[in-house]
Amino acid sequence: MFKNDVLVEAVEHMHSTGKLYGVLGSSIGWHVFYGALTWQVRARGWEILCSQVEIAKSLAEAHNLDNSTAYTGIAPSSPENARAVAARFECLDALQADLNGVHVLVLAFSRDVDLGAVLNRKMAAELTAGSLVVAWSRILDAQPEFERAAVYKVAVSWSEDWGMDVY
Repeated sequence: MFKNDVLVEAVEHMHSTGKLYGVLGSSIGWHVFYGALTWQVRARGWEILCSQVEIAKSLAEAHNLDNSTAYTGIAPSSPENARAVAARFECLDALQADLNGVHVLVLAFSRDVDLGAVLNRKMAAELTAGSLVVAWSRILDAQPEFERAAVYKVAVSWSEDWGMDVY
């Protein structure tokens, strides 16, 4: 999933611009760490359960991943800086997360109808054109702000070929 054509182009963009990889519903950080370490990018995770955020922060610290990464809007000054791996975690509701500078956003939580419309407006307002949203379901299909770019099959505990939708 993390090495498909659409996402490879997004990674190259993150390397050249300093943009971030983000996860809403980051739990103890596994999606954040996987994306950051696989792609060698700076990443942010937001989770509403503070106890899980504390675990993620301690793991980031234990493995020397900077926990203060922020998008500056300035392209990296060198190729080494472009591939600096970092992870930052915040205990926040998805609607409070600052998505500024996020180029690839993973939605790693279930969404209800009430939250959906509000979160969709937030993502449409804060993510720049060309940003990608990866979801566990087709939740953005009916949203005019988002167009599905790809569906990739992945093996998960409940299915051998679950579709991950990329918008």
